[in-house]
Amino acid sequence: MSRFIEIVEVGPRDGLQNEKTVLDVGQKLDFIRRLDAAGARRMEVVSFVNPNRVPQMAGAEEVMADLSPDTKLSRIGLVLNMRGWERAVASGCDEANVVVCASDGFGIRNQGASVDEQIAAMHGIAERRAADGGPPISVTFSVAFGCPFDGEVQEDRVVSLAREAANAKVAEIALADTIGVA
Repeated sequence: MSRFIEIVEVGPRDGLQNEKTVLDVGQKLDFIRRLDAAGARRMEVVSFVNPNRVPQMAGAEEVMADLSPDTKLSRIGLVLNMRGWERAVASGCDEANVVVCASDGFGIRNQGASVDEQIAAMHGIAERRAADGGPPISVTFSVAFGCPFDGEVQEDRVVSLAREAANAKVAEIALADTIGVA
């Protein structure tokens, strides 16, 4: 087990996705470049989701096209399903982060999919990567400590989900305290 902490900057994705103001591609690139200049080494720069559902994340391909792969910054794209994975690969992401909700209530309201459906999508993405190549995959379990709809998330559920990700041979597993209850 590693004995260091690594910070993954998520401002360009998580920090912007719930804002009322939608930044254009140029503004997003300026934000990302400033974070890069400040020393961020791993950053969730885009989210490959439906821009009709999350307008703040529109322009993911354009953002990636304008970010040089020749920096020390590892450019991470968030994906929820196979379509997102395909977009991330085509855009040249250095890493892909698959988000799986630890509760059905949050998963259905936030991603339009149950936990079982999200786990199946994660396995499909991992299998596609194993067959065809692509960037390393990390999995983040959102609402891993508590859900605004379903309440407390049991530890054994999170452990079971983490085992699913480990069995899929992902590069990294993260637990997110999405609503700040850990």
